[in-house]
Amino acid sequence: MASRLFFDPLVALRAAPLVSSTCSLLFAWDQHFFLGLLNRPENRPHSRPLLRSYFSSFFRRALPFVVVTIAASTWLGIGNLYARPDALVASSSLRWYAAGSALAAAHLLYVPAIAPSCRALICADGPAAGADDDVNAYLDDWLTVNARRMLTVDLAAWAAFVVAVTRSLPHSRVRE
Repeated sequence: MASRLFFDPLVALRAAPLVSSTCSLLFAWDQHFFLGLLNRPENRPHSRPLLRSYFSSFFRRALPFVVVTIAASTWLGIGNLYARPDALVASSSLRWYAAGSALAAAHLLYVPAIAPSCRALICADGPAAGADDDVNAYLDDWLTVNARRMLTVDLAAWAAFVVAVTRSLPHSRVRE
């Protein structure tokens, strides 16, 4: 088919989970880098008064992107398991797509660990809003969990998709 010379939907499907997991991994790194700047010793006293409002705005805007990249990585990886699975078996990439999908979804296993620091950083009422409250300590907690998640499931999902894509793409072309 001539149109596949310009765009092959199967190649796009094979590569898509790698693209979305790359976005997820890079966003996790950006979060860690930029929010970590607020907690550097020279910035801590200055960031404390605005940290709650900043994190609240940040969280509302970042959450949809995180959910979309996790869902895209997970479901595009699963979609690959059903699109010409014989080619994935032949290229030994089927298990890599499955692993990448499972690891992308495993991002959500960190929600219970990160939720308390998110709540403490966002909420302006309750014990987390006391005058003696160290909001920078809550950000430290958030950064710790974010780093662990990023360096475990996010990086592992990305690596699994790298292997899956590099193994599967040479086998994705339909021979005519």
